[in-house]
Parts: sequence; structure tokens; C-alpha cells
Amino acid sequence: MSQRVALLLSMLVLGSGCAKIRATLDKASTAAPSQSSSAAAAPAPAPAPSAAAPVSVPDGYARVRVAGVTRLPHGGDAVLLVEEGRKRAVPIFIGGTEALSIQLRLKKQPFTRPLTHDLLDSSIKKLGGRVESVRVDKIESNVFYGTLVLVNGSGHIELDARPSDAIAIAIGNGVPIHVSRKVIDHAGLDMDGEDIDDLPAPQGERPPPISL
Repeated sequence: MSQRVALLLSMLVLGSGCAKIRATLDKASTAAPSQSSSAAAAPAPAPAPSAAAPVSVPDGYARVRVAGVTRLPHGGDAVLLVEEGRKRAVPIFIGGTEALSIQLRLKKQPFTRPLTHDLLDSSIKKLGGRVESVRVDKIESNVFYGTLVLVNGSGHIELDARPSDAIAIAIGNGVPIHVSRKVIDHAGLDMDGEDIDDLPAPQGERPPPISL
């Protein structure tokens, strides 16, 4: 990571506002749903939802892709959401466990034992539901708020969620991520004409733990 990128990310952490950056993050990956290894018989599940249909972008939102996760100079982690078709991105600072889960899911690399997001995926499926999409709805006092949109036999269910968890679940289930345009306008960064897919990979990627 260049000194300029490190400096600007540090300024964001300190609350200095948005700045133009040249991101150095992973090329976006299309993730596959996490797999459950349980083969034990279970009670009859709730009626399964109908097959997934294309999800439209809600009014006032933009579809984004996950450009990657990177370590920051001060030791934290950030995930970068890039607006499709435009050169704006939203960095969200996340915890180490969530960073690990997102990285593994982007690489389609399962951990030796189910992580929290793997357990959530399995629970939703066992209960007869599926994930339809996730949203990042607002930012208040530098805190992002998200929503997990589920579908079951009875209809739609919306659950309050941290964006870091919602993003990990979205990647694992291959569903769209939508960010409010108000959030993008407030916290988005102008990529200054750079093509993120042509940028080098991030430095200092978090190594996997010995055990969890």
C-alpha cells in the first residue's frame, strides 16, 4: 500500500472526512454459497420459498460490489464497496473476524470448522428461508446500519444487521448488495478515474488464525 493511501485511510479513521484515494484492493470475486456438511435427518422444514427471481435495485439505492478487504496502517481492517458503473467507493471499517470471513468467502475458501456466518447460512436454509439481498441503509455518528433481506414461505423478512455481517452473508449466498445513495454521497470516495480491476493487490493481508 502506498504512503498516500495509508495516510488518507488513517485520516478517514480519525474523522477527517472523505478524500480522493487510489485504492489497492483485491479484484472483486463472485462468491458461491457456503456449503453445509450436515447430513443428519431433521424435522420437516418450513415451506421452501420459490426460486430466486432477479432482485431489482430499490429506489434511492445503488448496487455495489466488494472490491476487497485490506489491513490499515493503524492495524484495523476495511472492506471497500464499489458502486457499479461509476468510480465511487465506500470504505467500511470492520472487525478482524468479519474481515477474515469476507476474505475467505471472496476466495471461495471454506474454513476447517463453520464460522459464524456459515452457521447463519445453514440456519436460514434449515428453517426454510433464503437470503434475497442485503442493504446498507444509513450512517449515523460514523456508524453504518444495514439490513438483511430474507424470503421464506410466508414472504419477506428484514433483519437489522451490521454491514460487515450482511456483506459476508451476501458474498456467501451470491446475492446483491445495495447501498443508499445518501450513504454514498456522504461517505463515498472519488476513485479519481482509476480502474480498480487494474490496481495491485492489497498489502498486509490478515493471515488465518490457528483455530476458531
